[in-house]
Amino acid sequence: MKPRIAIAAAALLCGTFGATGAAEAADSYDNYAGVMGLAHFADKRLHLDNGYGGRGYYGWAIAPGTLNLEFNLVGYDSNPNHKEYVHMGQYGGGVDLIFPFLEDSAFKPFWILGGGLIWSDGGGYGKSENRYANFGLGGTHELSRRWSVRLESRGIALFPDSNNKGIEEYPKDVYTDVVIGLGLQYFFVDELPPAAVREPVRVVAVPGSLPGPCQDSDGDGVCDERDQCPQTLVGVAVDARGCPFDTDGDGVPDHLDKCPSTPRGLKVDVDGCVSEAQTIILQNVNFEFDKDQLTSEAEGVLHGVAQGLLAQKDLRVELAGHTDSKGSNAYNQSLSDRRAASVRRFLLAQGVPGSQFQSKGYGENQPIDTNETDEGRARNRRVEFKVLR
Repeated sequence: MKPRIAIAAAALLCGTFGATGAAEAADSYDNYAGVMGLAHFADKRLHLDNGYGGRGYYGWAIAPGTLNLEFNLVGYDSNPNHKEYVHMGQYGGGVDLIFPFLEDSAFKPFWILGGGLIWSDGGGYGKSENRYANFGLGGTHELSRRWSVRLESRGIALFPDSNNKGIEEYPKDVYTDVVIGLGLQYFFVDELPPAAVREPVRVVAVPGSLPGPCQDSDGDGVCDERDQCPQTLVGVAVDARGCPFDTDGDGVPDHLDKCPSTPRGLKVDVDGCVSEAQTIILQNVNFEFDKDQLTSEAEGVLHGVAQGLLAQKDLRVELAGHTDSKGSNAYNQSLSDRRAASVRRFLLAQGVPGSQFQSKGYGENQPIDTNETDEGRARNRRVEFKVLR
């Protein structure tokens, strides 16, 4: 048994490192690993009490948001409830397909379908090699950008060989177990750099290097001859022009802005908050060619969008992905769905509640320019920020 387990472990590790290399060009959330504790409920015909064990796994997204592939190693032990039987250990490994759905919910559910090999030793059945197939339902809940809690339940159909040498043979044809697991899942993704801290302009006089004091009527530290906002209120931080800071560029100074991180381009009211339905194109939210991986420039823009959504929690928006007409309509629809989902995952990782926004791909169906020129196609490849109220 042990050589076979070693071979299975080596195969899992090879798959892990091979997948890591293949995933370097994929979205940052497309490769992950995890461990979980298991509760094992054996088929009643095996005369075993409930057992406990663990599972380790590595996976990555073949089609992000739609299909993941996972390798796993598993083991659990059970005590007999029959006086003639002994303790049973079961160990093995396999491959699973994971089918996520309801990606916009806080708890992200998925279906499980897979199979592999389990080696058993003990009980009343001696040693045996069992092929198995499993089907189940699970889900993850994000704790941070890197960590999630994972819960799952699987029904396992085992097909034992006929060569076991115990007190009696395994149940004929097939027997079924149930396994419930709870654990932690880790995403291989870099932490976001901290947001830049803006410091107000300070005027420092250096003896002998500057002329004497200038006229500064509003006391903001900027001489009247250079002050483009000469009646600034006392205590309001200003820039080099003598004007109050307007960090989000919405036309409302920071000291009056009740929604200080509005995404650039949205119309706001006198308080600096979005109060009407409208749509803007998120400039510089771009992707790697023919992929759904966000560029570093796009992540910088979306970091600001996240701050805006967090600052105005009653705002409800749709993030819409669009493509040009190159390729088939079906392919472009799938690509726009995956790109919109990539934006959604990034915002969720910034702490924005999933209930505050939704993502949707529109493929090539809503162009804003011609698809006959490079410039027109570039404009059609876009992400829109649509306020729904």
